Amino acid sequence: MVHGVIHERFPRHGREHYRSRDWHTRQRLAALTPDDPATFPLADDLAVGLERLGRPDEAVAVARDKLTRQQARGLSGRDLYTSYANLGTFLIHASFADAVAGVPAARQQFCEGVGLIRKSVEVNPEAHFGRERWQMAVAEFLLAAMYDRELLRTFDCLGNRLDLSIEECLNREANWTQTGYGRAVDAQFSQGKAVYGMQSFFEPGVDHADPARWTELRRIREHITKVGAENGWDTVPVPSHRKPVPFDEPVLGIIGMWRQGGGANPHFALALGEVMLRVGQRHIAWAAYERASRLADRYWPDPSLRGFLLTHCRKRQTDIEQTLIHIPPASATHPAWQNVTPPIPAAEVAQLRTRFEAELAHGQGYQRAYQEYENKRIAKGASIFDEHLFDEFHAGREPIASAVGPEEQFVWVSQGKRQTYVLSWGLAGGTFGAGLAAVVVAGLLRWRSGRKRVDFGPTSG
Repeated sequence: MVHGVIHERFPRHGREHYRSRDWHTRQRLAALTPDDPATFPLADDLAVGLERLGRPDEAVAVARDKLTRQQARGLSGRDLYTSYANLGTFLIHASFADAVAGVPAARQQFCEGVGLIRKSVEVNPEAHFGRERWQMAVAEFLLAAMYDRELLRTFDCLGNRLDLSIEECLNREANWTQTGYGRAVDAQFSQGKAVYGMQSFFEPGVDHADPARWTELRRIREHITKVGAENGWDTVPVPSHRKPVPFDEPVLGIIGMWRQGGGANPHFALALGEVMLRVGQRHIAWAAYERASRLADRYWPDPSLRGFLLTHCRKRQTDIEQTLIHIPPASATHPAWQNVTPPIPAAEVAQLRTRFEAELAHGQGYQRAYQEYENKRIAKGASIFDEHLFDEFHAGREPIASAVGPEEQFVWVSQGKRQTYVLSWGLAGGTFGAGLAAVVVAGLLRWRSGRKRVDFGPTSG
């Protein structure tokens, strides 16, 4: 999934889709009275579409009116979730540029947006895989950076330190009792010890996707490598994110915001690079840094901060490349920390940027083709609500989503089976050794017997 968003390998609607949706939504709203509860979800559709069409002020007005009408009807709590989430998002997006520039009214609007996102999390914390929680954390960090720009040289938006060396990120043998960085799971899981507290997770045939077993099985998540909120983060005013968390939680949040929200963003790309590096996914981390570097003009208005991001990304990439080709000396007695996976040829590393450009062009080309097809169908009168609208487009095409790799698999042998294998190997080795000894002894006796015949046998006369 991370590889997919970095390279834009997912469908994305174009402006004609949102223009059509805007027209249909207004038609449906016109047929209802303002007090009809059916107008509330339609108002969400209208406001989201307006923002996608580059009309954020109108989106704010629609969402604010909806929230006011809901509150007038006495609605509260979870019923207000989408109003809080959408209005907060629109306010943050609409005010960000001026807020960074120091415009007081814009900063006030930005703060209002953050507060509304906070309310959306309070009333519906699990929505969208917790996406709003991470939207809130990122917004709080950016707000803090408006008052202290040095934070942008110190942390990414999740609290990963940008000055942490690559060895500290990858050397599991040196850090497994502290951060556990370098792999996606902790040392206990890698060593097969997690089974002692979670036997049911490893039972043959267990369905990990069965919702009825999630409460029982979710404890396995304790072994996922935790990231973010590193040393010094406790002084940064990001109240919603105070301690390291399993890496997949913020990653899913960022993926959701990238795909369903404002799209590619240098802060998101940088954070994905730092997280992927800390869990040993060096190729994906390299690509994330490359994408972040190409978005550097949106990192911050200050040219020195843009330059910092470019320099940081290039250094990370160079360090990653060195680990990818590292071959330890023949005298080494332990695996090198650089060899998270076996080394690859230097020629392959030299092609990383060329391959990245080809993959990004493929993803962006897919999105253009998707939108061109969509535009033509809409122009011919097709409905955007037709579930078969894209059947012809998808026919004969390979799936655009990145293929799942071996990173999704964990090969595990239970302690009992390992003992059985060791015992079997020992017995087999003993039997083989006894047989080999018998062959050697027999050969030796045969040789000695031959020598006796030569030495003491009859001689020719």
